[in-house]
Amino acid sequence: MALLDDENRIPRVWERLPRIFAYPFHSACLTSLGLFALLYGVGIFLPLIGFLLVLVAYVGLYKFAADCLEATARGWMEPPEIQSANTSWMLAKQFLLLFGLILLVVAVAIATGSMLLTALVGLAVGFAWPAAIMIVVMTNSLLYALNPLAWFNVIRRIGWAYFIAVLLLMMLSLSQTMAEGLMAWLAGYGWLGAVGLFLVGGYFLIASFHLMGYLVYENHEALGVEVDGEGVDKRREGKQVSVPATPALQEAEERIRQGDTDGAIAHLRTTLNQGGLPEEHERYRKLLSLQGRKEELLEHGREYISILLYGHEDEKKAMLVMKECLQLDPNFRPKEARTVLDLAQVMDRFADHESVIKLTNGFAQQHPKHPDVAENYYLAARALWFGRGKDEQALKILGQLIRRFPEHEKRGEMERLASQISEGPLTSPKPKPA
Repeated sequence: MALLDDENRIPRVWERLPRIFAYPFHSACLTSLGLFALLYGVGIFLPLIGFLLVLVAYVGLYKFAADCLEATARGWMEPPEIQSANTSWMLAKQFLLLFGLILLVVAVAIATGSMLLTALVGLAVGFAWPAAIMIVVMTNSLLYALNPLAWFNVIRRIGWAYFIAVLLLMMLSLSQTMAEGLMAWLAGYGWLGAVGLFLVGGYFLIASFHLMGYLVYENHEALGVEVDGEGVDKRREGKQVSVPATPALQEAEERIRQGDTDGAIAHLRTTLNQGGLPEEHERYRKLLSLQGRKEELLEHGREYISILLYGHEDEKKAMLVMKECLQLDPNFRPKEARTVLDLAQVMDRFADHESVIKLTNGFAQQHPKHPDVAENYYLAARALWFGRGKDEQALKILGQLIRRFPEHEKRGEMERLASQISEGPLTSPKPKPA
């Protein structure tokens, strides 16, 4: 679901900060928070059974906050009226995740005895905590949420907005501390104060989980999360948004909700082996990327680039997939040799000089007798000159091409480029509008 125009773009998380603070004041939040506060208030009075009531109050509160996180991540900007059964196991995994990360910090402290190292590990874990929570929501997998590589992948995909979101979460935490101090000063530490502290903590818990959910929603395309078309933010009301919902995608999403991300990937792979639609290819790639499955991404890229170029005739998308694969592996090459020239021509039109250089590098060694050798290296010379200003290297390549391929149809263009490099200043051609 691409939102390219300013009117319909998804606001950044910091732009939505006032609504994040206001989110817990929705009626569904107030009703749930009031109910759990009542259970908590009764529980702290009663022996034995009171402990169970307090436990139910805290678990129920966290369960509701987890529901809010998942609903927001899927595009619903209002809290859920009915609690989701899917988040029950998700909540248990979040508690296990928290326990596992605390255990990691304790293990470092015991093993090293260094307060400095323990503090650094604690800070790193605290910084990665939102990413780990988001992974649980996106994949319903505790193992992936405990994987530091998965944290890094999420943070990398979100970019600098993740750092701002962490600062906002710290701000919420600081605000909670101040609010709890004020509540204790006003109500004391008796029954009324205890219930007041529970309400304050619940308010900030819901707001924090809503913020993390919104960060997922804001970056849902980069993270490979499907959003619900009927639940998108009310600010886009009146503009129908369609979300791809093929049977294969529906089945994959259901498996993800059940915690079977590997099964979702396998199901999509089977579908793609029989053809597949563009949105199914994209979802498959995003799931692979989210889990860091580099080799499978590259393998799929070799097939998908040809499908995009020669089947769907979507040369821009093919170029973007090629760039993604080159970032994963600079030695990546398309399935067919002819595709190198087709992609290099597209990249040249978009003035993506660095990608042209990477793509055409070594083509003559791999395919010494291929008819595209001359034109591939002509485009490489253009990229070296226009992209890097490497006049000597570009002239050397052009000279070799003119001598080796005197009858080539591009000889005139090669000579004109060589003349331009020798005589004139660098003037890069304007890229084709995206």
